[in-house]
Amino acid sequence: MTGIFQLGGKKTSTIAKSPNSVDFASHIASLSSPPASKALFSSKMRYQISALSALFTMSTALVSSKPIAEMSALNSRATASKPVVSKCGPSTADIVCLDKYGSVLPPSFSRDANPAVGYAGTKVPDDSSWQLLANASFMIFDQKRGLEILGKSPKIEKVFDVLNVIHEAPVYVPSQNKLYVAQDGPPGNLSSLVIDLNVNPPTLKTFETTPQTYQPNGAAFHDGKIYWAVLGNNVTLPDGLKQRPGIARLDPATGKVETILNNYYGYFFSGPNDIAVDRDGDIWFTDSDYSYGLSLSDVPSQTQLLTYRFRPSTGAVTVVEDTLNHPNGIAFSPDGRTLYITDSGLESVGKTATRGQGDFYNYPIKIDFIGTAKRNIYAFDVNRNQGPNGNPYLSNKRVIFQAVEGAPDGLKVAANGYLVVASGLSTGVDILDSSGALIARIQATHPVENIAWSGKDLKTLWLVGIGGITRVDFDLAGPKN
Repeated sequence: MTGIFQLGGKKTSTIAKSPNSVDFASHIASLSSPPASKALFSSKMRYQISALSALFTMSTALVSSKPIAEMSALNSRATASKPVVSKCGPSTADIVCLDKYGSVLPPSFSRDANPAVGYAGTKVPDDSSWQLLANASFMIFDQKRGLEILGKSPKIEKVFDVLNVIHEAPVYVPSQNKLYVAQDGPPGNLSSLVIDLNVNPPTLKTFETTPQTYQPNGAAFHDGKIYWAVLGNNVTLPDGLKQRPGIARLDPATGKVETILNNYYGYFFSGPNDIAVDRDGDIWFTDSDYSYGLSLSDVPSQTQLLTYRFRPSTGAVTVVEDTLNHPNGIAFSPDGRTLYITDSGLESVGKTATRGQGDFYNYPIKIDFIGTAKRNIYAFDVNRNQGPNGNPYLSNKRVIFQAVEGAPDGLKVAANGYLVVASGLSTGVDILDSSGALIARIQATHPVENIAWSGKDLKTLWLVGIGGITRVDFDLAGPKN
């Protein structure tokens, strides 16, 4: 979960010529005109120096005229004949391919340091093909693998307009063919959303659990139940509801919910953000302070922002990771041996509440952004001790990706092991391989906080976020529960 505002500006730098650097032609000229105090040269020596100077001048004139002009023209033609961006793929969507990841741009390019400025917002005045990115629905960086996951007829469509507040925790319930979505705000909101996929077009309505739940933010489906990371923290809610942040379990068949964790040895959690369930039923979740920044909690953080593992069968909760600035999205590899966590560290709780530029957000929030802070994805090895009481632990932390734009938010892993990552304050979704190589990017028309697959073949991907819910149909299948 992330916000939408950015405090930032351009960084500029200049390169000054060293006071000690002198060009070679000037150096030769100085030798041919020595000062009077140095008039110790013989006439022969002066003649040799003058001749050398004249020879250099002639050589420069001969080399620098037509051949250099021709070389310059040749380079210009080479640049012009190889555009960075080109149309590619099926005609069912606006798809573009970038030549060699766009690794070489004309030197006139520039990009604002503000992370809210998207990759397509990079200015490339000397390559008109760059303009193709502005309206592209899919950007392909690895052409072979990228076009494979799009398939023969990829499509993208914004299906629902929703409030300009954060939307999170999308989770698909196969037995119902419904998608559940949480809506973070306005403060005091006790309802979530459900999308009925049994009708065409799908329908969207609000629903409330029994008892009511205040602000779920992350979700996972396991053994027929929805597990929620709940960040709402308030004891003066409507209808006398009192709630602290933690983990809740929802039965989608009955709408009944129960809290299964709400403290760490007497401390409030700052605001559980996202959640993943491992093969043994342990719940791994990230804890961040966005709840306070979004005015969904009346209590600031009491502990460090951490990642935890919770075992519902015993009630034991354990810290598994403590080095990330803002732990956010979390997901396991298909074999369960690798855990991925996103760090949206460029976001922090600010001092002043604002609705953003043009009063974009539906209510004031206190979220600031620092473009040079972390916006990374990390991978960890999951190690498991032997025996019935063995506790899994993490090792071999490594950074595998820095966000192209925005900050990495909700994270899911496809059936083939590819990572699919929402960009939070940005309007996109990145698709990476397990090592973090960028394969493709999906471009929506609204910020995307999280994602979920649906359908019998799990090849429909839903993008949820501020102001919109979008559907993508392609060939990248989601994991089976």
